[in-house]
Amino acid sequence: MIQVTINHDEKRHVSSFEMKGHADFDEHGKDLVCASASTVAFGGVNAMYKILKVEPTIQQDGEGGYLHVTLPADLDEELDSQLQLIVRTMITQLESIVESRGSYGQYIQISYSQM
Repeated sequence: MIQVTINHDEKRHVSSFEMKGHADFDEHGKDLVCASASTVAFGGVNAMYKILKVEPTIQQDGEGGYLHVTLPADLDEELDSQLQLIVRTMITQLESIVESRGSYGQYIQISYSQM
């Protein structure tokens, strides 16, 4: 199962997120759930770089199955607001995978942790 943890403050301002595990929906290279979740996460990170020119701190496992992204805390209010919009969009897309008609929720779980 892919486990996604969203770390936020009391105002739901996201400071980091982590994805770990494998969906095991299908064999490696054919796993639709894994490919979808990975595309959403890396698309979000790429949008941070390409659209906003923001560089989060990224930790990955060389074997795959692990991504931890820490967002910069020293951004001006407008840039931070744009960054939060990208992150919220990414979270909504991941939630859409969980809630999809194909019962993919058994392969991916999202939790929220207040820091």
